[in-house]
Amino acid sequence: MDESHRSGEGNQSGNQDTENTQGEADRLREAKQTKVAEKVARMDICMAEVLRATRAHQAFQNTAEALRPDFGGNFYSKSFMTEEITCFWSHSWHGGHWMKVMTLLIHYNGQAAVLFGSLFALVATVCFSLGLLPGMVRFPEAPDMQWSTWSLASGFTAAVFVLVLWRPQQLIFLDRICINNSDAEQKKASILSLGGILKRSQRLMVLWDPSWCDRLWCLFELAAFLKSKQAQKNQVLLVQPTILGPCSLINFFCVSFVMLPATTISFAGGSFGLVVPALGVVLFLLISGCFVFAVLRAYFRSLEALKERLQNISFDHCRCACCDVDHIIDQAPVLCDREIVKECVCIWFGSTEGFEDCIRSEVLEVVTSRLQDQVFTRQWILAVHIPILWAFFDFAASYALMGEYEEALPLIIEGLVIWFCCSPIFVDCITSLACRYSQKATSTCWEILTNISLVLLGSALFSVTGATYVLCQGFLPLDKNWYATAVFGCLWCILALGHFCYKASCRSHK
Repeated sequence: MDESHRSGEGNQSGNQDTENTQGEADRLREAKQTKVAEKVARMDICMAEVLRATRAHQAFQNTAEALRPDFGGNFYSKSFMTEEITCFWSHSWHGGHWMKVMTLLIHYNGQAAVLFGSLFALVATVCFSLGLLPGMVRFPEAPDMQWSTWSLASGFTAAVFVLVLWRPQQLIFLDRICINNSDAEQKKASILSLGGILKRSQRLMVLWDPSWCDRLWCLFELAAFLKSKQAQKNQVLLVQPTILGPCSLINFFCVSFVMLPATTISFAGGSFGLVVPALGVVLFLLISGCFVFAVLRAYFRSLEALKERLQNISFDHCRCACCDVDHIIDQAPVLCDREIVKECVCIWFGSTEGFEDCIRSEVLEVVTSRLQDQVFTRQWILAVHIPILWAFFDFAASYALMGEYEEALPLIIEGLVIWFCCSPIFVDCITSLACRYSQKATSTCWEILTNISLVLLGSALFSVTGATYVLCQGFLPLDKNWYATAVFGCLWCILALGHFCYKASCRSHK
């Protein structure tokens, strides 16, 4: 047999040995992946040390560095062992981290901020009414009348400080804090125990942004949680869009800025002296309104994209870190997260198709309804528009200082009506407009014009409130403020009741 033939036989034998070795390695890897998936699917805790939680305020410390992907610190020392977790935070590290931070601050600190802000505003109102605080002269022809600016200012300041500095104590699970990334064995045990951790979590909070649906581990967290809470998933699954935080702060600051001139502008220059402040407010509302409509329209567009993604959801199309680096980390091969997650889902739901059907039938309805109907709620609207009430506290305190309680009490009632009845109707109209005209324009110019048109239409709706207020005050005698307040209040209470019934009817038909 010649040399070339022997060489060919050697190459063929070598290739066969390589294929056998590769096949054996693939079989071993698949067996290992199946073993890992079975461990995860049992939803057990591998070791007691991995069932950990942290206080919610720990995630906000040092400018929320634990939620910043660009910060590489170790936060494991901020967590501790526990037996049950109040809330598991599911989020994508590829979303905007500052939007997540603002949304979490609003969720955990927002209620305390509104309560303390209102308390400080009320205390300032009482103190000014008793003459314990100085006032300002706004009308030169009435130098003896002192006007209050304390309620709005103190309420706003207290709310901002509480929002930033309040320390929520709820037990939460955040992967960056509760998984020990510096200990390979503990990290491995935490990942293997992730199903058990989710099983022992009372609620799952999805911090939703458009990148969340594309991440494999986010879908795994949802699948594990749904499996462990099948009977009560509607009550324990909380979906919070990360846009909620910026929208809340923008609304709160805008309302405060608009109400501030109403309590501070001096009328010393007559009508001409009001032109510059009025133009400033109008310009601010135009710019901020365009921004708000642009954000809201983009949000509703993203909801339509979410519906399409959930309807066509597939584990094969989701991204995971190991596949992005071709299953090589630190020059060493690693198991495929995608295959492990798919094995777990097959154990829980029978097949990946079973889980995908669950997503399309049940989760799609829950998630989209909450993102569309349960984000800008009445409670949220009242919270971000509370500066309206604080400003009317200032008006009432100014009259109470002079002992004119028949002028002061109607002002408080009118403030309550505008805050409690008018604001929800107005905001609902704004969000409905943004949803109806959410489709992106064909060019940037048309996009800007669309936003400006919506701002003008929204301003027309807002002017209805002012028009009814002026009409009620103008057509009734000046010494009959109680009559004007009663007419104004009854009118808007009837409209608010009709609006509430209409919304309830729409929800029942969905």
